[in-house]
Amino acid sequence: MKLLLNATIDTLEQVKQLIGFASGPLYNQPSAHSQSGIGRHVRHILDHFWALQLGMEQGVIDYNQRQRDSELEQQPELALARCQQLIEWLDGQIEQDNSLQVISEISVHEQQNIEVSSLLSRELLYLINHTIHHIAYAKLLGQQLGLQFDAALGLAPSTASYLRGQG
Repeated sequence: MKLLLNATIDTLEQVKQLIGFASGPLYNQPSAHSQSGIGRHVRHILDHFWALQLGMEQGVIDYNQRQRDSELEQQPELALARCQQLIEWLDGQIEQDNSLQVISEISVHEQQNIEVSSLLSRELLYLINHTIHHIAYAKLLGQQLGLQFDAALGLAPSTASYLRGQG
């Protein structure tokens, strides 16, 4: 469990790097190919972590509870502070794989929620993969706006292992 908590913290550190590369007026500027900017992806990522934190306190994680159009999309300083708060919260988590209930919508045609049983480890794994996916997408948006990023930012762990194997 400690490895998974550390990997989750490392992923949030990548979010902080993304914000650092994109702070300023380009933080939430959409590119020609997207309606959302980097800030919206950062907010979306942090909303999922917030849902986990709140769910751990309440016993049910509800990924539908998100703060769309929040100040996190517009103010990179707030997003950095939220990242740090989440890192500190994760660092203080007990290394116990708690049982959890998770609620999420499952249909785009009508509102349909499902509640399933999960484990903290499974939800951390989900958040790692979800976060990396959004970092990679936000990185593409930023590159379209002329921003430069570290090549390893938003790289999936399995892709990194593959590349290391290629020498």
